[in-house]
Amino acid sequence: MKDQQGQAVASVAEGAAGRAGGSPLWKTVSAELLQEVLAGEFVDGFPGELELAQRYGVSRGTIRAALKPLRDAGHITAHPGRKPTVVAGRSTAYGPIYSVLASIRESGMRHGSVVLEQHLVTSPEVAAKLSLPADAELFHLSRIRLADDEPIGLDQVWLPAAIAGKLVEADFRDASLYGELDRRCGVVLDGGTEQLTAVLASPAQALLLGCAEGAPLLLIERTGCHRASNLEFRRSYVLGDRVAIATAFGCKANPPRRD
Repeated sequence: MKDQQGQAVASVAEGAAGRAGGSPLWKTVSAELLQEVLAGEFVDGFPGELELAQRYGVSRGTIRAALKPLRDAGHITAHPGRKPTVVAGRSTAYGPIYSVLASIRESGMRHGSVVLEQHLVTSPEVAAKLSLPADAELFHLSRIRLADDEPIGLDQVWLPAAIAGKLVEADFRDASLYGELDRRCGVVLDGGTEQLTAVLASPAQALLLGCAEGAPLLLIERTGCHRASNLEFRRSYVLGDRVAIATAFGCKANPPRRD
């Protein structure tokens, strides 16, 4: 009874706060959660309703209303008695491969990175892809991505230093690039293109990934955009025997009936 009274008081207070701000409180919470989902902040697992209610100081009813648009859009899933989970393998603001890498931890495996390079560089080739002068300074990050302490891929990314220079100070052994880009630079990618190509591991890549020279790799090349301008160029070499990429399109057939 006392808990129900507390929920009722919270709901009344929230309704008043929402009306005062001109927008329902659940919409504000929902928008903040969506931004965090797209930034990859919940790769360790999505919080439960009670935890979110305590975090925002609102009722669980408000949290349920805030989560509904995220479920309807396919960003999270929810089942009775279980925590919501972030859906991996869907196209998000950062493209499907980012969801695949984030899903390492969602699948229950330990995620980590070995940082190989993290500094400012120049590269006429990459500058051209980003429509920048050949001598433009770029932030460059190169990492070996790990799942349960085993190499799963080699990730290389370049962004304009004028926008992303603060990322030099970040610790990327376990951090999300896009989360740090949002937190430190106030930038969230809103589109881009990706190309997937099958390649063979070079001697250097084989040494870094612990695979045989000539082993099959999946090369994902991405150009990420922000406000209609190219902001990111990325190359990811993923071990073909450790990753499967799945996507869905169109309608889905109903499961067969069992009589």
